[in-house]
Amino acid sequence: MPKISAPTVIEHVAHQEAAVLDAAIALFVRHGYDHVTMAEIAAKVGLARNSLYRYFPDKAHIMVRWFRTELPIQVAVAADALSGDAPTAVRLRRYVDAQLDYAATPAHGLIASLVGVVPTVGEQIRLEFMASHRDLLAPLDAALRRAGLTNATDRSIVADLIGGLINAGADRETRIGRDEMARARIAGAIEQLISPSEPGARGSAQSPSTPVQKG
Repeated sequence: MPKISAPTVIEHVAHQEAAVLDAAIALFVRHGYDHVTMAEIAAKVGLARNSLYRYFPDKAHIMVRWFRTELPIQVAVAADALSGDAPTAVRLRRYVDAQLDYAATPAHGLIASLVGVVPTVGEQIRLEFMASHRDLLAPLDAALRRAGLTNATDRSIVADLIGGLINAGADRETRIGRDEMARARIAGAIEQLISPSEPGARGSAQSPSTPVQKG
C-alpha cells in the first residue's frame, strides 16, 4: 500500500491529484500536449508510472480536470469586465482587453488543444464541453441582451462576429505584440454591431412613385 502523506486517504488522493495536475499542465505548456507522455508526468511528480494511473487514466482526463477548474475563472473574468454601470463602450473595451490578454497566455493554448482531446474521452464529456462553451459565452450574451438585442438568434450571430474580431486581434498580437490601436478598433466595431439598427437610414425600400402622365 502506498505511503499516505496526509491525515486521511481522501486528503492524500486530493493532494496527489493536484500535484499531478500541476506537473502535467507545466509540461503541456512547455512541450505541447501531444509531446508529453504519462511516464514524463509521473517522473516530474515523483511517482511510478503505474501509480499515476490510480489518479488519472490518461492525459486526456488530466486536461479535462484542468479545464473544469479553468472554466469558472474565465467566466468570472468575462462577467466582471462586462458588469457595472459604465457606458457600453467602456465595458466592451474591458471585455476585449480581458479576452486578448488571456489569448496571449499559455492556458489559452491548452484550451485550443481540448478540441482534439474531447472526442477521445466519451460522449458525456463531449456534451459537458459543449455546455462549457455556452457558459463561457453567458456573460457576453447577458451584455448583448442588456444592450437591447432581445432576439436569441440575433445575439448568437453577434456573439460569433465578436468572437471572430477577437480571434483576429489575437492573431495580430501574436505577430506584433500588444496593439492598443487594434484593441480600440475592435471595441468600436463591437459597439457598432450592437447599436440599434435604423431602418430607412439608407433610403426607403419602396418603389419610386410613377410619374403622372400629362396630357
